[in-house]
Amino acid sequence: MLSGCSWFSANDGREDIDDSYLNSKQGKELQIPANADEIIQNDNFQIPEGAVIVNRQAKGNLLNLEPPQLLLTSGDGVREDTDASYPTVWLRAQSSELKSLLDGFVEANNLNVESVSNDALVTDWLSDEEEGLGEGLGSYNIDDQRHKFSLNLIAENANEFAIQAIHLTSQQEIDGSWKDVSTSNRVARQFLNQFIGYYDGVRNRQARARILAEGIIETRLGTNSRGSIAIVSDRDFQAIWQQTPAVLESLNLPIIDRDQSQGLFFFKVAENSGFWNSLFGKNTDSRVDMLPGNYRILVETLANGGSSISFQDEEGQKLSPNLVGKIYPEFKAAFRKKEL
Repeated sequence: MLSGCSWFSANDGREDIDDSYLNSKQGKELQIPANADEIIQNDNFQIPEGAVIVNRQAKGNLLNLEPPQLLLTSGDGVREDTDASYPTVWLRAQSSELKSLLDGFVEANNLNVESVSNDALVTDWLSDEEEGLGEGLGSYNIDDQRHKFSLNLIAENANEFAIQAIHLTSQQEIDGSWKDVSTSNRVARQFLNQFIGYYDGVRNRQARARILAEGIIETRLGTNSRGSIAIVSDRDFQAIWQQTPAVLESLNLPIIDRDQSQGLFFFKVAENSGFWNSLFGKNTDSRVDMLPGNYRILVETLANGGSSISFQDEEGQKLSPNLVGKIYPEFKAAFRKKEL
């Protein structure tokens, strides 16, 4: 219900805010408890004697109530550059792939563009009156707005490149004509999020195709680099990492979080769903024999090649060899599935 407050806005940037607070009365004076023997004095919090509010002009309608706009960097291979002046993210890919990504982004969203090169994209006007990407850009409580953006390659290294979004120009239709209005990093983040979403979709499709092309992943019981019991495979870290989410999903083990830099997946074994959920086809019981709770999977590269998959409890302590041996058959079968 709270999110519906935008229905009552003026659709021109002004907020429909109740100004009755201007008629508020002064409250009761502070009463000091009878048993208080000392009052702490601090000049920083003193209110001048006889202070009154003399400026009763309403300020509420001048406020911007829009929520913060964050960059969507939760996917694999995306991280924000918080030091940049304009919204910027680093993408895990070669810069030579950028032109293909920009062309695909333009085609997928049917964007009108002024130019596309190997290292930059400049859009034409994107309007909220047109279906597609433009509808979700700009202020939520302003109608008839349009924008131009650029995406620019600004840095690169061996494994990733940085792309920056700039809100080039913005206009609002007022009394039948377009008027220039201020640009903002907030709207630039909205546009960059659209590109991040496209990139994430491409990355996921590439990962799936790579897994299917490489075939099944064979595993066996062995030890990790510290000699603890683990599931091991001859496949490299990236192959194991890419397929583990599908393995956990197939075993009804929801992923809570992941950190590829640490090689960690955090997953949950839920309580039994019970009779009624099963009756209505909502059985989410784990398919492995583990007590309910939070667990970790640690994926590591072995010194002699291949990878290990270790199991830990919520605190990062290794699970017992007996438990790992008991759940191994289900994980082995899940990793062998080619189409997950």
